Amino acid sequence: MTEPATTLPLENFIQAVQSQLDKAQSAMAMKARNLNLPLTFAIKDITLDLRAHVEFSRSEIRIRPAGANDAQASVFHLVFAAITRPMIEENATALTDDPNDRPIDDLDDDSLTEENRRQLEWIGVRTVDKLRELSATGGVPAIGRVTGLPVERLRRALERAAAPTVEHVTPVEAQPGEGAMALMRVRGRNLVAQDANGSAIPRVTLDGRPVAIVNASERELLLAPQAHQWAGELSIAPAAGAATTLSFDLSPFAPPPATGAPS
Repeated sequence: MTEPATTLPLENFIQAVQSQLDKAQSAMAMKARNLNLPLTFAIKDITLDLRAHVEFSRSEIRIRPAGANDAQASVFHLVFAAITRPMIEENATALTDDPNDRPIDDLDDDSLTEENRRQLEWIGVRTVDKLRELSATGGVPAIGRVTGLPVERLRRALERAAAPTVEHVTPVEAQPGEGAMALMRVRGRNLVAQDANGSAIPRVTLDGRPVAIVNASERELLLAPQAHQWAGELSIAPAAGAATTLSFDLSPFAPPPATGAPS
């Protein structure tokens, strides 16, 4: 007795066909080069009728191949045509090259379900930064109307996405030369808030005492702590009501305390 065929996403089937066609094309190109052929043949178009059963699960279309005598199956009429690379780049959705961009799936919490995240991807919102960008331009109500997502749920997701986080704190290798400052690098997300005038300098404290900021960006802070500020609880508040804390100990990298400095 044969087991029932499993289902697979429709896009996986299309990608598998495309991958095999790419291999055939590469083999033909290699043959033409190796044999120095002045004339050869290539495949221009392929037409394929796929008979399969269609299922919809978790906002995903899945197919199950039909049997030879299965009259209830649907028919997919697929045409694979040859196109050039510039045509692909012109018509395909641009994917981010920034490794720091967070995919929308990072919002895996009670504010957005898996189905909600798929609905956002359908309208081109594939990263958290894109969702925040739309929010900054007042696009949250429009997203709600198009996707049917409750506006309050979107706002909660945006609040979570905009919350500051600290990933790690590391010492900066001191530059040679007399009088060089000992610096500390803090890396994370949303470390700087945006206001009407642009980026606002965050409030940074260690055990309640301010820490000097040399440079600040959304993903990195460069700090110039005093000799006694290389261990403790670091607090970063990019905006009022939004803060994150992290306890650390980099005391082995602290410079010698200056005369009269607090201990």
